[in-house]
Amino acid sequence: MMTVFSAVFAALVLQAGPIRFVSHAGNQYSAPGHSIPAYKVALERKADILKLDLHLTRDNVIVLMHDRTTRRKTGTNLEICKHDYPELLEKCTYLPVGGFDKEKIVRLEQALELVRDKPISLWLDMKGYTPKKPERSMQLVDTVMALVRKYGISDDRLMVATWSGPALEYMKQKYPEIRRVQHVSISKRADGMYKLNLSPQEMKPEDIIPCLLKRAEELGLHGFNLPIDSPYFSRELVQTLQAKGYWISSWFVQKAETAEKAAEAGVDAVVTDNLEVVQPAIRKKLSVQADPQK
Repeated sequence: MMTVFSAVFAALVLQAGPIRFVSHAGNQYSAPGHSIPAYKVALERKADILKLDLHLTRDNVIVLMHDRTTRRKTGTNLEICKHDYPELLEKCTYLPVGGFDKEKIVRLEQALELVRDKPISLWLDMKGYTPKKPERSMQLVDTVMALVRKYGISDDRLMVATWSGPALEYMKQKYPEIRRVQHVSISKRADGMYKLNLSPQEMKPEDIIPCLLKRAEELGLHGFNLPIDSPYFSRELVQTLQAKGYWISSWFVQKAETAEKAAEAGVDAVVTDNLEVVQPAIRKKLSVQADPQK
């Protein structure tokens, strides 16, 4: 039975445009990524999905940070899994972005409190998942799932979107009701062959889609997050996968030109740090596609 909020959320989703906006760690062009101000900008700009990168600290706190270490975002080089949350909080302050110069590392509970009653979905990226530490990795996932359910985030608001095949496999086994999305990189070699993160082997162009479909079947995927800057990215690729029933997003869409490219390809969602530029560019492009006279 749907709650009042679930019904309102479902109605808003149905009314939304054909392309969803995934705010990558919040709006990082406005504030430090994974800071509360960055999340607030995503909410203010009515992003459809907020991407959360998740790590487990030594004292079993789930924190939000893109990398495994704090160096790139704070200037203080600490590996998150080897330190307790109070130490991370004390020693690490985000480098300034958009006038925000005192922001601290955020716990998952803080983010969930912020979004629990807002019409926004969540991408859960289990960045701290590593096959080298299976018990800690499973603890990461299980703690995350316990928290999102404690805060009343319904399954229809969740996707697990990650590079990690083992994390997706664990989600498939233990939480099959949660939609799973695989991040994909596709690069072209000088000899014309392509390299995918999904395979140790280089492959010919005609082998890429079969490789993607094989991975989708193995992991029971809901879809793929494809690199828009790859030379292989195309409308044909997107629509071929969509015709097979898969949901397709593109990363990273930061400029008006790439926003237009994503709209032309017909993706289901774009992943961006720059909602202020990307949202109007896509909406304008879709408007022109719907009515070329405009």
